[in-house]
Amino acid sequence: QVSCPCPVCAMSNGNVYRGFAFIALGGALFGYVIGITGNVVTTGALVCDHSNMGHTRVGGFWEVGYDLCYDLSDLAQGWVSSLNIIAATLSSMVCFRYADKLGRKREAILGSILYFCGSVVAALGPNLFLILLGLAIYGFGIGFAMHAAPTYIAEISPPSIRGSLVSAKEAIIVCGICAGFGVGAALAGAGLSWRWIMSVGSVLAVVMFLGILTIPRSPRWLVLRAAQEGRDDTTLVGTQVDRYVKEARESLQFFRRGVSEQQVESELQSLLHDARSSVGTAPTQWSDAFNYPKPLIIGCGLVTLQQVTGQPSVLYFATNIFKDAGFSNTAALASFGVGFVKLIATLTTVWQIDKFGRRPLLIIGTSVMLAALVAVGVAFLNRECAKPVPIDQCEQNDVSLPFGWAIVSVVALAMYTAGYQIGFGPISWLMISEVFPLNVRGAALSIAAVVNFSMNVAVTTVQPTLLSAITPSGVFFTYAVLCVVSILFVVGIVPETKGKTLEEIETMLVGRRGGKMEAEMHA
Repeated sequence: QVSCPCPVCAMSNGNVYRGFAFIALGGALFGYVIGITGNVVTTGALVCDHSNMGHTRVGGFWEVGYDLCYDLSDLAQGWVSSLNIIAATLSSMVCFRYADKLGRKREAILGSILYFCGSVVAALGPNLFLILLGLAIYGFGIGFAMHAAPTYIAEISPPSIRGSLVSAKEAIIVCGICAGFGVGAALAGAGLSWRWIMSVGSVLAVVMFLGILTIPRSPRWLVLRAAQEGRDDTTLVGTQVDRYVKEARESLQFFRRGVSEQQVESELQSLLHDARSSVGTAPTQWSDAFNYPKPLIIGCGLVTLQQVTGQPSVLYFATNIFKDAGFSNTAALASFGVGFVKLIATLTTVWQIDKFGRRPLLIIGTSVMLAALVAVGVAFLNRECAKPVPIDQCEQNDVSLPFGWAIVSVVALAMYTAGYQIGFGPISWLMISEVFPLNVRGAALSIAAVVNFSMNVAVTTVQPTLLSAITPSGVFFTYAVLCVVSILFVVGIVPETKGKTLEEIETMLVGRRGGKMEAEMHA
């Protein structure tokens, strides 16, 4: 049994927080691109504003120049906004096949390199092709970084802080979103400032890369590899297996600073026992993840509903939505305000999640989203045009709402964002880090990530077209209906995992125990 007095536990968790901080920077960079997209893929930036061209000129796909803007249709804007998520989906597919061989740390390092290269190429690209290539490279980084983060954090954390830290990753994403909104608000309207906005990500990517180099690989992944190697080839015992075990011991000593060597050794032996029990005698294949339908339905269902209730597209197009509400001159600043509300709501959830549980917060958060969507949908029914033309033919800068409805729309969008962060935002990824068995965790989490990013692409891509086809109000009412579906899914299918060890959750969902380590640590 691994236990220690509270002061020692607090001290020993210092390196866990350090590992969390560096690995979670991948989430900050993911959030940053969400925050800046509305200020990059918008009129007056990457997209031409023909009413105020200034020193810019319309460019073609291959045309070279740093004074170019581009005529992009609504559908094209949707694809450009989704390009990094499309790439993230593809790299998540690579993780599905190779994640458990690469390891969490290598995935994160690869993600930081791709973040840096993507930022630089997009910021310095002299034509549309290179700009899009940079966004795609950045998106590949998202896939690797966002697959590594929840698994690495869960595997280095003791049970007492695991839930809070995995949920806190979402707070880091929100910090990135706020940073993106803030940078966009500060530089909005400054000519070709979108290139400077894109370049900021490269600085964070360097910090992430250097930081991850200073932390060890996940001890749970190392003992899993030792168990797999020892099972697959007994001649490796004493060579590669021993190297994995030695590195796992050193990793535990790093993350359990202040804990005695005997306690570290006890934890290591329990981890080895659990890993050997989990891998069994037959080689584990990446396709074995499909043998666990209930966890997959829960995980994939949550990340699907997380996307189709509209939150990602609202964030990607926040600036344009506020323009539609009549806040043409302060749209970027209003978007930053929504991002700040998102951060406060996320921190509140991280603080309270182990008190209230997963299911209640999911139901409360989705209910708040539902009420907010109905309110903002009604508000947008009252849009007016400053010129004597139908509202669907009105220029964005001429659209406005009566003052009262404008306030309702801003407050409702803030409520909607807060509701998401109470429920789907932090809890979906927490639960998929909990419900999958150890022996297929890498592959199963990759499936959930592919579903997540694929739905993100679908929702984000069709958003501009939907806004034109069924009006903003129609879009918001559609998301409201999907919130009702989400509440029914949570009530009927999603289990409560509060207070349970990973082994107890595995028993509840798949009917067997993977080991005893966390039960001992929880005791």
